[in-house]
Amino acid sequence: MLIIFFANISFAQKTFINSDPYQSYKKAQELFDKEKYSSAQYYFKEVINKFPNPQDEIRINAEYYFAVCALNLYHRNVETILTRFFLDHPDHPKSKNIYFQLGKHYYQTKKFNKSIEFFDKVDQYDLSAQDQNEFLFKLGYSNFMKNNQSDAKVLFSELLQNKTNYDVPATYYFSHIAYMEGKYQTALEGFKKISENKMFKPIIPYYITQILYQQNKYNELIEYAPSYMDSITDKRKGEFAKLIGDSYFKNKDFLKSLEYYKIFIKSCKSTRESNYQVAFCYYKTKKYKQCIDLFSRVTFNDDSLTQTSYYHMADSYLRINEKGYAKNAFQKASKLNFDSDIKRNSLFNYAKLAYELSYNPYDEAIVAFQDFIKEYPESEDAKEAYEFLLKVYLTTKNYDDAIVSLEKIKNKDPRMQKAYQSIVYNRAVELFDNREFSKAIKSFELVKKHPINQDLNASSQFWIAESNYKLNNYLLAIENYEKFRFVNGSILTNEFSDLDFHIGYSYFEKSNPNKILNGPEQINQIEDLKNALKYFRNYTNEYNLSDSSNYRTALLRIADAYFLLKDDSLAIENYANSTLIGDKNHSYALNQMATSQGLIQDYKGKINTLNKLTIQYPNSKYQVSSLLNLAQAYKDESRNKESINTFLKFINENPNNNSISKVNVELGSLYLMEKKPDEAEKFLLKVLDDYPDAEQENLLAVELMMEVYNLRDNLTGYYEWLNSRGIDVSNKEKDSTLWHTVILERENGDCAKQIEKATYYLDNIESPVREISAHYYMANCYYSDGKKTEALFHYDFITSKPNNNYYLEALKYAGEITFESKDFKKSLTYFSNLEDASIDQEDLSISNTGQFYCFRYLENYNATIKYAKKVLNSSNLKNKLQEDAYLYIGQSFQEINKLDSAKQYYDSVIKFTNSIAAAEAKYHICEIAFQDNDYTLCESLIMELVQQKPSYDYWLAKGILLLGDNFTAQKDYFNAKHSIESILENYQGIKKDEILANAIQKMEYITSLEVNDLKTEPVQEEIEIDLEPFVNKAQNKKGVEDDDLMEINKDENK
Repeated sequence: MLIIFFANISFAQKTFINSDPYQSYKKAQELFDKEKYSSAQYYFKEVINKFPNPQDEIRINAEYYFAVCALNLYHRNVETILTRFFLDHPDHPKSKNIYFQLGKHYYQTKKFNKSIEFFDKVDQYDLSAQDQNEFLFKLGYSNFMKNNQSDAKVLFSELLQNKTNYDVPATYYFSHIAYMEGKYQTALEGFKKISENKMFKPIIPYYITQILYQQNKYNELIEYAPSYMDSITDKRKGEFAKLIGDSYFKNKDFLKSLEYYKIFIKSCKSTRESNYQVAFCYYKTKKYKQCIDLFSRVTFNDDSLTQTSYYHMADSYLRINEKGYAKNAFQKASKLNFDSDIKRNSLFNYAKLAYELSYNPYDEAIVAFQDFIKEYPESEDAKEAYEFLLKVYLTTKNYDDAIVSLEKIKNKDPRMQKAYQSIVYNRAVELFDNREFSKAIKSFELVKKHPINQDLNASSQFWIAESNYKLNNYLLAIENYEKFRFVNGSILTNEFSDLDFHIGYSYFEKSNPNKILNGPEQINQIEDLKNALKYFRNYTNEYNLSDSSNYRTALLRIADAYFLLKDDSLAIENYANSTLIGDKNHSYALNQMATSQGLIQDYKGKINTLNKLTIQYPNSKYQVSSLLNLAQAYKDESRNKESINTFLKFINENPNNNSISKVNVELGSLYLMEKKPDEAEKFLLKVLDDYPDAEQENLLAVELMMEVYNLRDNLTGYYEWLNSRGIDVSNKEKDSTLWHTVILERENGDCAKQIEKATYYLDNIESPVREISAHYYMANCYYSDGKKTEALFHYDFITSKPNNNYYLEALKYAGEITFESKDFKKSLTYFSNLEDASIDQEDLSISNTGQFYCFRYLENYNATIKYAKKVLNSSNLKNKLQEDAYLYIGQSFQEINKLDSAKQYYDSVIKFTNSIAAAEAKYHICEIAFQDNDYTLCESLIMELVQQKPSYDYWLAKGILLLGDNFTAQKDYFNAKHSIESILENYQGIKKDEILANAIQKMEYITSLEVNDLKTEPVQEEIEIDLEPFVNKAQNKKGVEDDDLMEINKDENK
């Protein structure tokens, strides 16, 4: 409330005082004194209206009080009212107070620009001494609040020249301005003067502590500040604790510093510098895990602080035996150039750790040691680095990068040459194991570039030959095998003892043993077979190893060569000899032996051999054919009853076999030989009625039916029987004539003509007898010409008519063609029908394999598992098929969340092969550990994947990306980013775009997580001193007028 005391106005006449206008004035004065400004203003207005003379003293007083009421009521036009009074009465004593009152009014309402405007119009010396002090303070404070610090400083300084009610707040503001100007000693002296003042006591220690810190008076700060910790407000406690912590830090009392830093980090948003300081305290007090976390929060700018933080992180990791993480941190520090000593030490330590751990995937150690030697050739560590570099070359698994690195060294000493030879050899073996034989040959050739190690030099020559063999380059294989024979040291290698075996096999495969050749090709074939015999015999004569797998195989190939050369007696002898070697499955040898015995008309021997085969190997893939051959052998020996019984046994055991129609014809023929036309007729009619699509068998059955009627002396009945079945003899002759043209073109080997004649045959014969054969011949021609779409049309026609002679073969070809065109659903149908129609082991193996792959690509995981297991139960599995079966069973179990079973089969892949499938299997095992949230196991398994030899870039990169996910899940963003960066900086393998895009995505995700983590830290607000409450309290204590503390009810102005 603003109270202004005026001198009492005396009036001479009582009647005048008691008259109505004066009564209103008196009423207004009473209301004003009671602070009822709105009512008082009403009566002052009435007085003004009743005194028309503007110079009347009563009216002038009423006008003044009217304006003061407006001031206290915060009327919007108060400024206009007071200004008008000044203009109307410029010489009146009360006019000198108008601008001072307006200045105070705007000061009270915190409109400091306006308060300054009106205070500046005041003549300070027109005011009383008390009002002058108030004027100086409020004008100084208004300038202070409008950041006019220099003007405020002058006013506060003037005020402080004398003892006033404003000494304490003026001292505070004046000291604060000095503090902000960096005049710390002046500020310090001022703050100390008021340090015991009750109003300012909570804030002064903060100022004094800040000033002592700025003056580097850390000992004084430590002596002064800690006792005030409990009195500091929670809002400032964290920052206050940091000042104390920093001072202890400067004095290298890290344990004590850490005590205060802990208070700081609980309530304040940390800076890079504060994170570093706290981390360094943890580091110095041997709390390494805590310091690592905080150091990692410093490393987002490339500067000296980051380099130092990485270096301390690395050392901390070493001290807790986390060498892999230490390696990463040393690498980071080595890439920054702010501190040369740290850079040098980091590079050397990084390289040593990379070598020691032996699982860094991109062999950064090689580059690191090379860089170190190049950059610091005269350092004490250069010689040691060179020795390490040699060791790295000899132990690396990343052969390609090592080779590139070594080839950059122009003058290699013998040790480097030896390392180079070893690396290129290992790379060549890796390529060979992964079936990249052409590349393997090139690498094996490089082994001979520096022939330091004679064993490697000789072995490389052998594997060049072996790679050519795998590429079906048999002549080159033979040439290189022979070169191997004469290479120094070859006789001491493990491969030398089997050399003739490999040469023999190369000649054998070169002969095209599965093809019947004519003319010059036949001559070459015979020559190759003779050479194969020569080397195989050399091998068996020199190495008579009865338990050797290769020895038995050599005997089989000797027998096969004699068989192909039509020397069946020697073929039989060697097949028989092979059956004496080891406890093996000899069904192939017995089957071939029986065939040769048949060819030399040793039917008794053939029968004995076939009986042995069917009895000893009932599950052999030759079981079906051996029963048929045995039955035929009995027939050849005129042992018709035994032949009949064997054929009947075949039908009984294999009712759905595709050869049943042939067997029925044979039975019909045998019964005719036995003069039993009724029995013969039964089996012949079965062929005609049940197997109408078996063309050849139908023709034979029709012909044999003539003999049935002949034995009955009823040939007329035969023709009646033909008519009854709708068989037109004239059409039959036309059919035979046109079909004969097809056969002629087939024998000439002219596929185009064959297709033309077969098409004509089908178009011009109604119900052609050989319809299936025509389609089969055309399908084969199209297939051999690479026109697989056309071939599929004809194979599909054949498969639509089951029980024909070509049904099974058509199913196999149709399944293959549709699989190659990725029509897996249709391919699956063909392979499934093959499984249903055949009991032949080879057919079933093809069927199971086809269904296995189809189900896998169709993502039918349970069916994939089922048929992959069937594949694994097959005999003579190729390596690639076996590893695919293990791998895809594992993947299928993983997809259906049977993780234990998945791991079991992934382990089987790893034990079985070291090809790329093993790397993929290992990756999936790591993936399962990650899915189980077993981060420690996951990391350990990924390290095993990295060390796995040989390594495969794609799965290696996938594993390292997974390692990044593994670290991310644990909020270890430093090592997560390092893992991802190693991919972004080094990956050059297959599917590069996919891998790098994935890496970039993961890096962005990790960065976003880091940002979110920083957002969740406690936030320390900017230092903001709320000065005015202290001013008001100080003023009130010193007797400053109560109107400065008044709360205004603004509704009163409405």
